[in-house]
Amino acid sequence: MNDITEIARCVAEAVLQRIRRREPIGTYRVQIEPGNVTFREALEIAAYLARLGVSHLYASPCRKARLGGANRYAIVDYGQLDPQLGTEEDYWAMVAGLHAQGLGQIIDIVPNHMSAAPGENPWWDDVLENGPSALHALHFDIDWRPVKEELRNRILLPILGGQYGQVLEAGELTLAYRNGAFFVRYCETWLPLEPRSYRAILGRRLDELKQTLASDGGEITELESILTALEHLPSPTRTDAASVAERQREKEVVKGRLRQLVERSPAVAEFVERNVQELNGQADDPHSFDALDALLDLQVYRLCHWKAADDEINYRRFFDINELAAVCTENAQVFAESHRIVFELLVRGAADGLRIDHIDGLYAPSEYLERLQDGYVSAIGASVYEQMMPPANAPEARAAWSEVEPAFREQVMRLRSADEGGLPLYVVAEKILIGDEPLPDGWLLDGTTGYEFLNLANGLAIHGPGLAELEKAYGRFVDGRTDFREAAHESKMLILRTSMASSLQLLAQQLNRISSRRRRSRDFTLNALRVALREIIACFPVYRTYIRRGEVSDRDRQVVLRAAAQAKRRNPASDAAVFDFIRDLLLLESSDEADPLVREEEWFVGRFQQLTSPVMAKGIEDTAFYRWFPLVSLNEVGGDPARGAVAVDEFHRQNGRRQQRWPRSLLASTTHDSKRSEDLRARINVLSEIPHEWRAAVNRWARWNRSRRREVDGEPAPSRNDEYLFYQCLTGVWPLEKPDAETLERLTERMQTYMNKAIHEAKTRTSWINPNAEYESAVRAFVAALLHPRPRNRFLADFEAFHERIVDWGLYGALSQTLLKLTSPGVPDIYQGQEIWDFSLVDPDNRRPVDFACRRAMLEELEREAGGAGALLPLARRLAVRPCNPRTKLFLIWRALQFRRRHPEMFRGDYVPLEVRGAAAEHVCAFGRRSPVSEGANQSAIIVIAPRWFARLASSLPDSAGAPPLGHRVWRDTRVITEPLGRSEWRSVLTGQTLSADVCELALGEVLADFPVGLLASLCED
Repeated sequence: MNDITEIARCVAEAVLQRIRRREPIGTYRVQIEPGNVTFREALEIAAYLARLGVSHLYASPCRKARLGGANRYAIVDYGQLDPQLGTEEDYWAMVAGLHAQGLGQIIDIVPNHMSAAPGENPWWDDVLENGPSALHALHFDIDWRPVKEELRNRILLPILGGQYGQVLEAGELTLAYRNGAFFVRYCETWLPLEPRSYRAILGRRLDELKQTLASDGGEITELESILTALEHLPSPTRTDAASVAERQREKEVVKGRLRQLVERSPAVAEFVERNVQELNGQADDPHSFDALDALLDLQVYRLCHWKAADDEINYRRFFDINELAAVCTENAQVFAESHRIVFELLVRGAADGLRIDHIDGLYAPSEYLERLQDGYVSAIGASVYEQMMPPANAPEARAAWSEVEPAFREQVMRLRSADEGGLPLYVVAEKILIGDEPLPDGWLLDGTTGYEFLNLANGLAIHGPGLAELEKAYGRFVDGRTDFREAAHESKMLILRTSMASSLQLLAQQLNRISSRRRRSRDFTLNALRVALREIIACFPVYRTYIRRGEVSDRDRQVVLRAAAQAKRRNPASDAAVFDFIRDLLLLESSDEADPLVREEEWFVGRFQQLTSPVMAKGIEDTAFYRWFPLVSLNEVGGDPARGAVAVDEFHRQNGRRQQRWPRSLLASTTHDSKRSEDLRARINVLSEIPHEWRAAVNRWARWNRSRRREVDGEPAPSRNDEYLFYQCLTGVWPLEKPDAETLERLTERMQTYMNKAIHEAKTRTSWINPNAEYESAVRAFVAALLHPRPRNRFLADFEAFHERIVDWGLYGALSQTLLKLTSPGVPDIYQGQEIWDFSLVDPDNRRPVDFACRRAMLEELEREAGGAGALLPLARRLAVRPCNPRTKLFLIWRALQFRRRHPEMFRGDYVPLEVRGAAAEHVCAFGRRSPVSEGANQSAIIVIAPRWFARLASSLPDSAGAPPLGHRVWRDTRVITEPLGRSEWRSVLTGQTLSADVCELALGEVLADFPVGLLASLCED
C-alpha cells in the first residue's frame, strides 16, 4: 500500500506542475456557426488573429446543436461536437492551427438549458416517451404535480401552430411507424409514443389478422406475446430504480421483436400500415379522428397551441422560449454527463478556459463553480494517473486513486493562494451586474464577460447636463412621462402576467403548499400569494440573489428587504402579512433545521432566484428598453438608463476595484447579445453633447414626415415613440460613405427588420404573441418612404447633412472607448468584425458574416506602411485627420494589443488615476498602469489618455469646423500630471515619438498632436 500511496503522491505532484494557467491577454469572439465561421474557417483566420495581437480565440458553443438552427445555444447533445461545424478532425486541426500561431482558445458552454427538439435530443425524447420514469426525467425541471389534473404526470408540449382540435382535424397530426416504434408526426417533428399505448394500435382488427393467418408460422403468437409484454411494462409513473430499469430494458426488447416481425411477415406489415392509416382519419370527417385523439390522450405529453405555454407550461424554460428546456445541472449526474466532453477538451489542451452562459439560470451558481474547478482538477489527475500507471497495476492503483483523490484535489486547489489567488481553471461567467452590484464573494471564477465595463465606458462618454435636456425633449416629443423606473416596473409586471405567467404559477403553487403546512400562514390564499409574489419579483432591483443553505449575505438581505418593502408600498390595499411571509421565507428566517419543511423552503428559494433573472432580462432588456429611450445608447444589457452619465472619478473607482478583485475579468464593448455595436453607441452618445440641435432636428423631421404616417386603430402609425426610436437608430447605423442605391436598399431592409423587432418587443401596439399586421405594415412603409431616394425627399437630404456634422465626433469617441477597453484592468475582448468601424444593431443584424479577407488585407497594409524607419508617425497622422478610414480603428487595436502582448507585466500591477489640469480638463480621462515591483528590475509603466465630448470641445473653439481634435490649438494649456508614476521620458506606442515630462507634466497639445488618443510607455521597443 505504501508503494501505491507514493504513486498517488507523484501523480498529484505531476498535476500541480501541469496546471499552470495560460491566462488570456486579449480575446477575439467568433460566432462559429454554419454560414458564418466553421472549424476550417476558424483555422484560416488564426494567423490574422495572432498578427492582430490577441492571445485567444473566444469561440461560441461548439457542441451539437439543433439541426439547421442558427442558435448555437440550442444544444441537443452535450456529448459530441457539432457536425454542422465540421468533423472532429477539422476541430483538432483548428486547435493545432491556433497553437501553431501561439493562440489559445476560450470555449463557451451552456449548462443551463438544452433544445427541446423531439427527434434530435435523446434526453428529451426519453422524457417524452417515458414520462416520470424516464432515465432523464430528473435532468429537466418538470413539475409532474401541477394543479391542473389533466397534466398530472404529463408534460404540456406547446408546439402546435393552431388550436389542438383544429390541427388534429386538419390532418396535420399523423401516426407513423418506423423501425419497431410508433410516432406522431407534426410537420417535421417526430414525437415518440408511450410504448404501452402501442396496444391501441396493434390491438385493432386483431381478429381479422388471425383469420388471414389461420395457419401462420407463429406470427399471431408473436404478436399476441408482444401485446402481453406491452401490457406488463411498468407504468411511466413508477419511478423506483427497479421499475425504471425494467421499463427501459423491456420496451427496447419489444421494439426489436416488433421490428423483426414486421420485416419477416408481409401480412403483419400490411396490418400495421392499415391500422396507422385508419387512425390518421379523414380531413373531411371530424369523427374519424376520435381514435387518434384517444391515442394521443394516452401519452405522457399533451400537445397544445404554442400560445398556451405562457399560462400552463409545466417545465422550466430558458426565459420564455418553449424550444429551450432548463437543465438541472445541480444534479451531480447531470453535471457529469453534460461536462464530460468539456473536461476532455480542457485536458487535451484544446482550450485554456471557459465562458459560462447565463450563470444566473443555475440553481446554485457558487456550487456549480466549485464543482467545475474540482471536476477539472480531477480530470487532469485521472489523465496523468492513466499515463503514469502501468496496466498490470491498474486494479490496485484505481483503489489507491479513489482513496487519495479528495486530498489530491484539496492540494491542487491551494494554487489559488500560491498563484496570486489564481484558480486552476480560467472561468468567466455571463453575469449581469447592475450599478455598483459586486460579484458575490467566494465565487471560484475570474470575472464576468464584461457588460459592466461596457456600460461604465459608455457612460463616461455621456454628457450629463445634455442628457437631462434630451430627457425633457423626449418627454415633450412623445407626450408622455420620462420615468424609466416606472417603465421598468410596468414591463416586468407585464412579463409576469404574460410570457412568464406559467413560471410564476408554478412557483406560487409551491409557495401555497408551504404556507398551508404552517398554522400562521395557512389562511393565505393561492391568489394572494401569487399577487404578492409577482409584486416582489417586479420590484427586484437586481437580476437575482444567491441565498443558499441558510447563508444570507448582507447584499442579498438588503435586496430582499428593499423589494418586499417597495411591493408593500405599491399595494396598500393588500394584506401586508403576505408580503412579510414571503420576505421571511426568502431570507429563510422562519426555518428551523429540524423542521422537515426546511428542504422544501430552500428549494422554493432556489427556484425563486432562478425566476427573477429572466423576468429582469425580459422586462428590462426586451421590453422597457424598447419603450423608453431619451438616449438609446444607454439602453444596453446590464445598463441602467436612469443612472445616465459616469463621472471620471467613478470610472477610476470601478477600474481600481476591478484591478483589486477581478483583474482577469473580460472587458467587452460589443457582444453577440448587445443591443448596438460599440461604434454605433459612440455616435449616438454625441447627441448628449448637442441636445438642442437634436431636438430641433427631430421636431423638423416629424413635421416633414407627418404625411408618411398612417392611422391604425385610431392612432398614428408609427407612434411618436417608435418614430423617435427610428430617428436615433438611423443616426447610429448610417454608413460612413454616402450610400448608393444598392447600399440604401440594404439599409432600408436592415432598418425595417430592426423596427419590426423593436415594436414587437415593446409590446404596446403589437407583439410576438398577438401581432398587429396593419401596424407592422405601416411602420415598414414609413421606413421605406423616409429612405426612398426620391428628388423631393427633404428628410433624407437634411438627415444626411445632420449626420455629416456629427459623424467624426462619434468616431473619435469610439477610438477613446476602444483605448479604454484595451488598457483598463481586465482582459479586452473584441467581438468579431469590430476591429474596424461597424454600425450594427441587435441580433440578427450583429450576426452578419464578417469579411475576414478584407480585414486581413487592411492589417497587412498597415504593417507595410508602418514598417519603415520613421513611418509610424506619418501613418498615424494620415489616419487621424480622416477618421472614417476603417483602418483607423484597426491601427489603434493592432498597436495596443501587440504592445500588450509583448509587455504583459505593465498591465498586471497598479492602476493609477492621473489628474488632468487646464482649460479642457473635463474632456479627458487619464490613468497609468504600473508593472509589479520585482527585485532587480525596473518598474515599467504606461499612460493612457482618452479624450471625450469631442463635439463640445469643438464648439468651444473658433473655426473648428472639420478640424481634427489635435495639437495645442485644441488642448491649449491642458496637461496630465504624471508625478504618481515618477517618470520623465515616455514614448508613444501609436506614433513612436518620445516625450519628456520635465516637471512631471505632459502637455496634451504634444501628446495628442498627431493622433486623437494617447498610449505612452516608459519602456517600449516600438
